[in-house]
Amino acid sequence: MRIVVTGATGFVGGQVVRRLMSDHELYCVTRKGGTLPVHPHVQRVEQDLVTIDAGALPKTVDAILHLAQSREFRKFPDQAKDIFKVNTESTLQLLEYGRHAKCRVFVYASSGGVCGYLPRPIVETDPPQLINFYLASKYAAECLVNSYGDFFAPINLRYFFVYGEGQRDMFMPGLLTRVLQGSPVTIAGKTGVAMNPVHVSDAVEATVRALDLVRGDIINVAGGETTTVYDLAELIGQVTGQKPVYQYEPDKGALAMVGSIENMKLKLGVTPKITLKEGIERLAKDIMDERSATSR
Repeated sequence: MRIVVTGATGFVGGQVVRRLMSDHELYCVTRKGGTLPVHPHVQRVEQDLVTIDAGALPKTVDAILHLAQSREFRKFPDQAKDIFKVNTESTLQLLEYGRHAKCRVFVYASSGGVCGYLPRPIVETDPPQLINFYLASKYAAECLVNSYGDFFAPINLRYFFVYGEGQRDMFMPGLLTRVLQGSPVTIAGKTGVAMNPVHVSDAVEATVRALDLVRGDIINVAGGETTTVYDLAELIGQVTGQKPVYQYEPDKGALAMVGSIENMKLKLGVTPKITLKEGIERLAKDIMDERSATSR
């Protein structure tokens, strides 16, 4: 297949590229400075997603994997324009490119957070509860993707707390680093938010399988085990030998962001393989090895 990949140097996108490059022709849209594998099937297309030049992309393409997101996603309202342009406006540009390029399937990386918090596992048909601007930009892009169903298979993948080796500056590595440093872990109520994080290898498997879909769909991509912030911190403590320190906030009600994975198993044929314990062990080793190397 000939595939256009955005976010090709990102956490998920980088591993998707390495997974696909042996068997497919990849056009990787990336900003300057991003590192891509050196491979005859990997072609760099240097572009800022704020303004996409479709002329630099192949005239025909089998699939588009739109995995990029704004790097400024935490900086609302100061970077609202960048968040919207990269998360939403670029999606429209790529959809139009895909329509003209005779694309067969368009896969968009959305967020499990678009349905907000629910006291039960979140299913794909739940109505949106957009609790911030970032999630509003993601859901708006989902709506755009869905509207192109007459031209190709529009697939929205909703990722829930993807984590793994190599990741930094996100929830799971941040929590692990706090435990290692002896910094307080903030817990709302007794346990904090409930979730089912997915290891990056399982998320990559789901992403690659989505390329084979022939009809539009929305699919949660999440882990097989439900946990809480407290239980995660305790597990990190067991793995690292560092006892967590806690600070508690008032109970904010039943906060849970747990994605049902029935569709992922049924429609993508993916059942998570990496347990939370194994995933935490891998990430902890990765972070501790890095800390050890920089302290020499």
